[in-house]
Parts: sequence; structure tokens; C-alpha cells
Amino acid sequence: MAAQYYTHNIMSPIRSLKTMILRAEIILGLMFARVLIKLVPFRWWKRLLGPIDSQSHSDQQRLSAKQIKQASDIGRMIKRLARKQKFEAVCFPQAITGRWILKRRGIPSNILIGSRKDPGTGMAFHAWLKVGDQVVTGQHEY
Repeated sequence: MAAQYYTHNIMSPIRSLKTMILRAEIILGLMFARVLIKLVPFRWWKRLLGPIDSQSHSDQQRLSAKQIKQASDIGRMIKRLARKQKFEAVCFPQAITGRWILKRRGIPSNILIGSRKDPGTGMAFHAWLKVGDQVVTGQHEY
């Protein structure tokens, strides 16, 4: 019993630190993605994203349940933090940020971009991030 209490108290600060670092990583990623989208021509930074709208079947087979859960947790955190920012962090910055974060953790993902005719603006675009068959960000509009 004492060993469980001791282990729990040691792990909690480490887990809290990891969560704080992930939050900072997400916020900085959202900010950086937003600046790229707003100020830099897409052709100059599109290589940072990797392939868009392509899905490798071998990537889907390599995913473990732990990786899928981690991607889902990161996606929820991205959406939650994106809503709290003072800058506009909509679907595309969220997908970009998620892709970068998951790539650093060795989890393959795909950004997909869709469009449809919108009566008010002419065209409406949406981006979402998938890990395997699971949509990690952008699923409400997906």
C-alpha cells in the first residue's frame, strides 16, 4: 500500500509536467500554423505538412491501440485549446498542429482538405486530421 502511494505521488508531478509541455507545444503550434497560413505563401511551406489527402494502408496497420488513444487525446486537447486562443485557430491550423505533434511522437497521420459550394462566399473549405480511420481534429464539420 505504501509503495502504491509513493509511486502515485512521483508520477503525478511528472504527468503534470508532460501535460504542461504538451499544452505549450499545442499553443505554439497553433500560433506558428496561423502565422504561416496568414503571412507566408502556401507553396513556400507546404513541404512542412508532408503529403495531403493521401493515405498509406501500411500506416493504418502499424497503429497500436495506445497510439490511436494518444492521437485522440491530443486531438481533444488541440480543439479545447484552440477555442481559448485570442487568434483564430480553426480547422486548418488545428490539423497542421496535430500533424506536427503526432509526427514527433511517431504516429502517422493524414491531413485531408475538402471543399463545397457556399451560397455566401462561393466556396467553403474544411481540413481534418485522420489517424488510421479515426478523425482526430475537424470531425464535427467532417
